[in-house]
Amino acid sequence: MSEKNNKYAIIVEYIGTSFSGSQFQPEQITIQSEIERVIKILTKEEIKTVFSGRTDSGVHAKCQFVHFYTDRELDKKRFIYSINAMLPSNISVKQLMKVDKSFHSQKSARFRWYRYIINNGQARSVFLKDLSTHIRDDLNLEEMQKALNYISGCHDFTSFKKTNSDNPAKECNLMYASCRKKSDIIYIDLIANRFLYNMVRIIVGTLIEIGKGVYKAERMLDVLKAKDRRQAGNTADPNGLILMRVGYDEKYNLNELMNMEATNEQNLLCKAS
Repeated sequence: MSEKNNKYAIIVEYIGTSFSGSQFQPEQITIQSEIERVIKILTKEEIKTVFSGRTDSGVHAKCQFVHFYTDRELDKKRFIYSINAMLPSNISVKQLMKVDKSFHSQKSARFRWYRYIINNGQARSVFLKDLSTHIRDDLNLEEMQKALNYISGCHDFTSFKKTNSDNPAKECNLMYASCRKKSDIIYIDLIANRFLYNMVRIIVGTLIEIGKGVYKAERMLDVLKAKDRRQAGNTADPNGLILMRVGYDEKYNLNELMNMEATNEQNLLCKAS
């Protein structure tokens, strides 16, 4: 089959609670299956989308990049209106842009930014129940940040990788790792060139044990050096995890798609550039 004429990138936002992850799975409802179903209707073509990375069942995204080819010339305003009118209400296409054919949403990415949200208040929040994990225990943020400092940089993250993962990759460059609290909400931000399967959730699970005082911060370094998944903590629940941003080289001219939220978020991203 010959390559279609036009290549487009879209930014997709979704609440992953009701989906079996982002990537296509037979007989399952996923973000990819829903997006391809609707684009096929709009273009009247067989469409194959490529995501910047996979998110697990229950994981959310604020800025998931997706590219696809089509023979049609798409009008940005009309396309966004039409696709969102047909998608489920917990998926939204935020932007559309025609991109160079050398662009690849996954392979061209320079970094991914994930945020894990913990509701650390005594009472659960009905508004945050799908977007955070509720932990009532007092958590020592100073120890948690100290633990994150031990794993910042380029390392073999085998200890923080799902045991039966098919991907042989094990080394990542963790460019930024931060743990901060605002009111009762704890934000754990991790930026890396790539993440291994379940890596963020395993790091957070280990971090929670340290925050509760089960271990000291140095435990994180011991786990890293062990290169053994059994040494790390439990895999944290998926509902607190959000893919916040994917970063690309300036040559792809995607800055107009990147709607920065606040000055502090911009500064955080700069640390990964």
